[in-house]
Amino acid sequence: MLNEIDRIFQDDKTRPITENDIHNLKYCEAIIKEVSRIFSIVNSLPRCLETPNEIGGYQWPAETMIRINIDAIHHNDEYWEEPNKFNPDRWMVEGFEPKKNSFIMFGGGLRVCPGRKLAMIELVCLMALLFRKYEIDLIDKEAPLKTESGVITVCAELFVEIKLRN
Repeated sequence: MLNEIDRIFQDDKTRPITENDIHNLKYCEAIIKEVSRIFSIVNSLPRCLETPNEIGGYQWPAETMIRINIDAIHHNDEYWEEPNKFNPDRWMVEGFEPKKNSFIMFGGGLRVCPGRKLAMIELVCLMALLFRKYEIDLIDKEAPLKTESGVITVCAELFVEIKLRN
């Protein structure tokens, strides 16, 4: 990631990020997608069945409320090779596209987030802005990630050391 950022910005820590830069920050985008796959912000989505439907071998009547477990989908070995391993390189393979409905970073179907493209641009820009200027390291790499989950999952505590990059 740092090599990609350094290659694109060539030690210029203040120049604005261009549209071309965003298209070239492929590894940054891969890291964002893989983090979202491993640590889903929204861990499940509610849906109401409009018509009777068979799901998982069971018949469900219309008006049944179901929850789609995003974490289970994102960690399913039917969809992902080594699903519990953090591997941003999986997104860098030429022609790689996750199996349909196996990656639900921004929801899916008719209710997919309308701001998903803008959100990805903002996340990639944030990474580039931070990491081209600062070194950011975890203070304790062995400490478990402390999260709290409700409707969304948030990181409750993460101690980092931030210093200027040379």
